[in-house]
Amino acid sequence: MNRFPFPLRWLRSIWAMVGAIVAGVLVGLYEPRLAEKLVPYGNLYLSFLKMCVIPIMVTAIIASVGRLFMSTGSFKVLRRMTLVFLGGLLLAGLLGLGSARIGHPGEGFSSDQRMVLGQEVLDREPAAESADAGAGASAAGSGLLRFVFDLIPSNIFIALGQGDSLQILFFSVVVGMAVGLLSVHAGDQFLLMTDLLFKAFQRMISWAMYVLPAGMFCLMAGQIAGAGAALLLAMVKYIACIYAASLLLLLLGAGVVSVKLKLPFLRTLRGLKEPLWIAFGTQNSIATMPYVLETLRDRFKLNANTVNLVVPLGIVLCRYSMVLTYTTGIVFIAQLYGVSLDMQGWLIALSGAILAAVAGAGSPGIVSIGMISLIADPLHLPYATGVILLMAVNPIIDPGVTTANIMLNCASTVLIADSGEDASVFADEEASKPRGSAQPHLSRGATEGA
Repeated sequence: MNRFPFPLRWLRSIWAMVGAIVAGVLVGLYEPRLAEKLVPYGNLYLSFLKMCVIPIMVTAIIASVGRLFMSTGSFKVLRRMTLVFLGGLLLAGLLGLGSARIGHPGEGFSSDQRMVLGQEVLDREPAAESADAGAGASAAGSGLLRFVFDLIPSNIFIALGQGDSLQILFFSVVVGMAVGLLSVHAGDQFLLMTDLLFKAFQRMISWAMYVLPAGMFCLMAGQIAGAGAALLLAMVKYIACIYAASLLLLLLGAGVVSVKLKLPFLRTLRGLKEPLWIAFGTQNSIATMPYVLETLRDRFKLNANTVNLVVPLGIVLCRYSMVLTYTTGIVFIAQLYGVSLDMQGWLIALSGAILAAVAGAGSPGIVSIGMISLIADPLHLPYATGVILLMAVNPIIDPGVTTANIMLNCASTVLIADSGEDASVFADEEASKPRGSAQPHLSRGATEGA
């Protein structure tokens, strides 16, 4: 007998998530003091999700890379992955530049808006200096060499404790390669264990789904209250540019999934609604990862091995959201100071945004925004004020760019995990197993569809 006045499955419905987001926005706008008190509870929920996500990421990548190297045709998948990821980064960058070029977010401020922005710069200057210092440390050394050093963990347990997703990703890929090069019997035994751990943490994520609306309410209320209505009005053109580009990326990504899988467009959006709303509410791509994995495997029936490999790699390395933020942000800064970019400047902005986004993988959000200095320096643009304003408006734009990021990662995975060709890549492994042997599979998640 149900002891609750309503079915518990309602807590996992999309309408519960939408209601929580709307309520959070209203509380953040009209009751900012209450919203600030709710922030710790939202962060507590987010910490629980991250606690479960890291083991899911580790086990999914190890199992997928291991099976990839046990099969023939692995380089075909890797080549397709490289091309699709690069194409997605270029698309995000071009749309970011285009939206800022058309929208002119750094021009036409009224005197009242300039006063609001000036006060915001004064209030947030210490945080901006911290971000700039962090970005400078990230850029120190010889660029690529420094990135490689940051990629390799000196102690994997410290990396796990600190949640350093980039180092954890590298470790998981290396372990997966080693497992894939072992004998088939020894490798299968290890992969069976990783499958079991994967499903155990997926079950924990399914429990967390019942508290998701409360967590999204607290997170959204805190984000909106932290920005404030006055800043929202002052930066409305920049916010509109970001959301227009994000919406276009979302529609293009959904179109790619629809065409590739031969599904109606609206049905595709309905199938992806859960990870997209969770991304919008939590503003955290890493926390959304388990829901993306479940949706692509269970609802769209993509190859589980490829999905478990491509989704974590894409979310950690291919930060489409940061490319979009960097490209719109650098044009905003240029317009703010009345600098007109020529063709060479546009190319520097595009390539610099992609390189900065990849090089900053795993960096905290405040440091990632500060890394726009890597693009501003070659363009000879002063960036301190721009970084402060981008940091201030980040809580408002974060839901949109995170949702677009998840949508592009879903589209990239669908393109890479081509249902027919991709299945053949892993077919050799399945065919080589003796009849009656234990066959691990991840094609069905432990969690239920919403």
